[in-house]
Amino acid sequence: MKISVLGVGNIGANLGKLFAQAGHEVFFASRNPDILATLVAEAGANAQAGTIDDAIAFSDLIVEALPFAASMALSPTDLVGKTLITASNYYPQRDGTIDLGGLSESEALAKRLPDTKIVKAFNMLYFKELEDRLTGDGTPNTAMMMAGDDADTKVITATLITDAKFDVVDAGPLSAGAAFQAGAPLYAKTQSRAEIESQLADL
Repeated sequence: MKISVLGVGNIGANLGKLFAQAGHEVFFASRNPDILATLVAEAGANAQAGTIDDAIAFSDLIVEALPFAASMALSPTDLVGKTLITASNYYPQRDGTIDLGGLSESEALAKRLPDTKIVKAFNMLYFKELEDRLTGDGTPNTAMMMAGDDADTKVITATLITDAKFDVVDAGPLSAGAAFQAGAPLYAKTQSRAEIESQLADL
């Protein structure tokens, strides 16, 4: 698959490298793409870099790991018809006060981007679990959750979770992302699929 990665911090950079390692074509995006030469070299022959506009043009499949304020500032027009996997988390001390209108973070983003198919995934684990998997390490049998309303988009997301060397847990519709957004009961916990599914059943 062709995948554009918006955001090249600890989550985006390591995810992109894992996707490239799995054989996908990866386009890393930054407002300053000149700084990405080392990242592209580390990701290998399947990777390239450019601006955010270039990345959006490169693929209809976008993984965003931006600060939540930047996620909410993405252009609805630019993302019409795209698939967006959101790995961002809302931290008020970093992002400022954002009115979610009583929605989960991912639902608020979906309301902002009404013509984009959105799945929440890859936001819930410490980045070292991603980094370690590049070398074949990491906690065994660790699961990654996803939540979304579009079945086909979730199939794609499940493939990428597997390619990143995690087990898959489908938490349910996009609203279920509230269970593993920042500060929620299942956020930042390294657990197996069985452990997560047991806790989801109790929510």
